[in-house]
Amino acid sequence: MNITTPLAPTQRYLLIAALILLGFSYLIMLFFRGFFDPDEGRYAEVPREMVVTGHWGEMRMLGYRYYEKPPLSYWMVAPAIAAFGARDWAARIPLLINIVLIAGLFHFLIRRFWPDAPGQMALLVMLSMVGFIVGLCLLLTDGFLVFWFSLTCAALFWAFLPNRTPIQQLSFLLLAAIAAVLGVLTKGAVAVILPAGILLIWLFWERRLRDLLTWGVPLAGLVFLALLIPLMLAVEQHNPGFTRSFIFEEHLARFLGTREKQLHPEPFWFYALVLLPLLLPWTLFLFRAGRTLIVHRPITTDPLTRFCLVWVAVVLVFFSAGMGKLMSYILPAIPPLGLLLGRWGIAAPTDGTRWDRRLWNLGTAGLMFTALTVILVWLAAYFQIMPALLPAVPGISALALIPIGSAWMSMLALRGFGHFPGLLFFCSSVLFGATLLLSPLAGKDLNVLLHLNSSHVFKQFAGILRPEDRVVVMWDYRPALGFYTQRLPYLFQNKNELETGISLERQRKGYLHFPEDLRRMIQSAPGRVYAVIEPPDYETKFLPLKLNFALVDLPRDRDTLIIELLSEK
Repeated sequence: MNITTPLAPTQRYLLIAALILLGFSYLIMLFFRGFFDPDEGRYAEVPREMVVTGHWGEMRMLGYRYYEKPPLSYWMVAPAIAAFGARDWAARIPLLINIVLIAGLFHFLIRRFWPDAPGQMALLVMLSMVGFIVGLCLLLTDGFLVFWFSLTCAALFWAFLPNRTPIQQLSFLLLAAIAAVLGVLTKGAVAVILPAGILLIWLFWERRLRDLLTWGVPLAGLVFLALLIPLMLAVEQHNPGFTRSFIFEEHLARFLGTREKQLHPEPFWFYALVLLPLLLPWTLFLFRAGRTLIVHRPITTDPLTRFCLVWVAVVLVFFSAGMGKLMSYILPAIPPLGLLLGRWGIAAPTDGTRWDRRLWNLGTAGLMFTALTVILVWLAAYFQIMPALLPAVPGISALALIPIGSAWMSMLALRGFGHFPGLLFFCSSVLFGATLLLSPLAGKDLNVLLHLNSSHVFKQFAGILRPEDRVVVMWDYRPALGFYTQRLPYLFQNKNELETGISLERQRKGYLHFPEDLRRMIQSAPGRVYAVIEPPDYETKFLPLKLNFALVDLPRDRDTLIIELLSEK
């Protein structure tokens, strides 16, 4: 593939169609699916409560103090909820802005070193990776962190490029300091520790560690502390005990594995395994990228490639060393890894060797394999081959496969697998089909992300609730329920992420410690009382309580059962 050759008319049309389909894929992922609970639910419910109460300084979830994350992500979501109401699509508007900002940032980062077609192709590969789309379209703090983390790293890179004037360097260092502060307020100390480590290792590789001996570095450090300390004090003022919990429980204890409730324990090699699906459908182009970097050695002349390699390595090694691991933790490594994959795995010109052609064909086969996987997932869901993993989908959801099949036949007819516009068109068609399966077209959002998703039940439940009715969540943890019903549920014997907040306000009205508390609440309720439980708890926990109840004529799923609790009068 010769990237310097102007695009033929067919290739231009394919590129335009690819961008349109890619745009629709983002819009579907953002605005046409319910929340995965509890992950997305918590980051919608906390800002909803901020808007309702007017106390934007307090971090509360389902009425109780919630100190697992700093407040900036909530503050970014709350204005959209205030403007458009408690709707899942409204809560995701800030994510769209975040994605646009990230795309713009990396466009400016790469345009000097990878101008024109190579840089554009690298950027489009990054934007069309599963890890980027899914990670940035989920309502999580990690997606917002990606922007501040990337801005910090980019500013540090720009600051220490050769031939910078003192004023230019200071400007970029101050930008990095501000971005790092906002990153800390989004996720925590990783927003400053890891970029600093990336800069240090990169300058060591460049043999320019002495460049750190400039008055701009301590000045930027002082600005960072001058901004962060007052903000953290303000957060602590509105959330007593947050600083201690955040530093010792959510940083040190979680990383070292000494936390009383250590979440997400995984082996050291966890990220080496999960990284492969995050790079889909471009994953197998990694082999060509690796060969290009080894054989043609662009790292000897390209500082941006060296910087991106260090960036990816530092993030992966750091989080691999931690005891708690989630796929979303390594999102800050996905953009630079996508750029490297696109620049040296796809945009690199062919060298005419048999090995290069084979590796190109291998990467192309990866796109076809991804398409085949989406088709097989639909077949498994429709015919209920794996009901424990995939809920049933209606026949109309087969429409999601049309873009994939049409693109496959078009590529074969046009021989489009030999150039980037054709590959991107096929990739975008596969992504478009896959996101359709996560939309209302498939009924209940297809559970391929392995999270709870009872949004369709919660929405219909909200439609029958009256102001005088009460809802009690029994033993479980459902922040999305509060968001969709726009009310705080009672909690019965909940032991989960709310435990710290409940212990801080143990006598707060709304928590039911004992069955007697539950019965008194049912007796005194002015309206109906509904219980939300997980179906496995029905026989083992609920029936032994010997409460009067009636089943509710509402849809249920394997995660949610709604029962009306009746008075014993």
